[in-house]
Amino acid sequence: MALKAILDSLDGVETTLHDLYTEKDGKFVLEVDGIDQHPETKALKSALDRVRSEKRTVSEKLTSAEERLTGLPDDFDAEAYEDLRSRAEGNEPAKLDERLAAQKTQLEGKFAKDREKLDGRIAKLDGALRRVMVDEGLTKALLDAGIDKTFLPAAKALLKERGQIKLIEDDDAIQVFADDGVNDRTPLADYVRAWAGQDEGKPFITKPTGGDAKGGDGQRFGENPFDTKGGTVRPNLTKQQELIAQNPVKARQMAQAAGITPTW
Repeated sequence: MALKAILDSLDGVETTLHDLYTEKDGKFVLEVDGIDQHPETKALKSALDRVRSEKRTVSEKLTSAEERLTGLPDDFDAEAYEDLRSRAEGNEPAKLDERLAAQKTQLEGKFAKDREKLDGRIAKLDGALRRVMVDEGLTKALLDAGIDKTFLPAAKALLKERGQIKLIEDDDAIQVFADDGVNDRTPLADYVRAWAGQDEGKPFITKPTGGDAKGGDGQRFGENPFDTKGGTVRPNLTKQQELIAQNPVKARQMAQAAGITPTW
């Protein structure tokens, strides 16, 4: 039976073994010769010695660091210190201003490229938005004004060429307006309606089918110089040229009514 190293009481221990224990601090401790040679004791002592050695090393390094830091100002700059030390050793580090200038140049170059790409994309999106808004706005305004769908593309092209239709952005809202020479923010519907009532716009409303056909507003065009009446009448070239010079829009429509595709 193994003997316990420490006991609270010797009760239950054979009397012949009592002399092997010594009372210390209210405990009974087993007196053992050669305990330091016990394998487990040796391993424990070795580990303890190693820990004590490491502790001494850390303590010595901490003491050395404290001695080196003693007297340093609160605003001590480690980077500036390393710079001075490098210079003292004969090395010439890159100047701070030069490093900052190089970094600035690099960042500016990258920013410029990113900005160029972004500006290009914004320009494309803005152009597409403006084309769609103007095109859709004109289409609706022309149809509301009674423009024949057959002549809708020509009417839209003509009004766009005049350069009086524009987009105006206010408070993040973009709207289509027209400049009628008096008000640069004339509602597009009002502008197109007024144009359709003028001589330039009326031919787009009428639908002539012959020399004396009536238009949508009841106006008579009179003789159509392009109409040959099925080959029985010779075209009036003089009146054709006069009409083309005076009112090319009307001339184009009358030529189409006569089955001729305008080439001017």
